[in-house]
Amino acid sequence: MSTIKERVLLIAESKGINKVDFFKDLGLSYANFKGVQKSSALSSDAVAAILARHYDISPAWLIADEGDMYRTGAAGVRDKHNFYKGTDEIDEERKLIAALEQTVRSQEKTIFSLEKQVALLEEKIAALQKG
Repeated sequence: MSTIKERVLLIAESKGINKVDFFKDLGLSYANFKGVQKSSALSSDAVAAILARHYDISPAWLIADEGDMYRTGAAGVRDKHNFYKGTDEIDEERKLIAALEQTVRSQEKTIFSLEKQVALLEEKIAALQKG
């Protein structure tokens, strides 16, 4: 059984990514994955970063060394960042993006309305200070 840090190194090797570049892309230091540091624990933030960046990696394999390194199941696509996306996940993300865009539009209207109110209140304050 390998350690989680050894499995992280296997991801870079399997994908043919230079280890220094692999860890830099994750915001981690390669030094923490070699020598004595290799046996130290890996933070949950680091695990989350790895799984978010390398979506095709099986969380069960990474965390518990169970099953295969790569996810299996529904057909999917890899985007330019090498993320693996199943078709259901892509549809869900599109719905989420549409909902977030609607939220942004709504908040922009609220901000515009509040800016108008602030301007009116500033005018009233200025008038009261003069009067």
